[in-house]
Amino acid sequence: MRVLFCSCVIITNKRKVLITQRPSGKFMEGFWEFPGGKVKNFEQFNAAAVREINEELGVQIEIKNLQFLMNIFYQYPNYFLSMQVYFANKWQGKVKGMEKQRIKWVDKAMLNDCNMLPASRKIIQKILKSKKF
Repeated sequence: MRVLFCSCVIITNKRKVLITQRPSGKFMEGFWEFPGGKVKNFEQFNAAAVREINEELGVQIEIKNLQFLMNIFYQYPNYFLSMQVYFANKWQGKVKGMEKQRIKWVDKAMLNDCNMLPASRKIIQKILKSKKF
């Protein structure tokens, strides 16, 4: 079984949280997720988070503005996910779907109503309990 190392960022704008929809043709297409992606060889998790946010959303987040939130470990059918989750409420630029993916800002209380990836459930629980959001 292969292990997939990823980073994601919970981007907040006041009381809203940004989520993106997985595009057609990708694994679990149509599900919503927190933006992020794979960590490259020899890349640190936080650097991968910054790079992925820039590639996916066209915005820049400085590493110093990332706050570690939690680790996620989840067994998907074809791989094991090891993901570091960060939080950010400061960035430069205008958020847009650089890969033609849908994006939306949702109230944190509505996250459980979104069709999120299974590995996101523990993240949502943490967001709902946290005073940061």
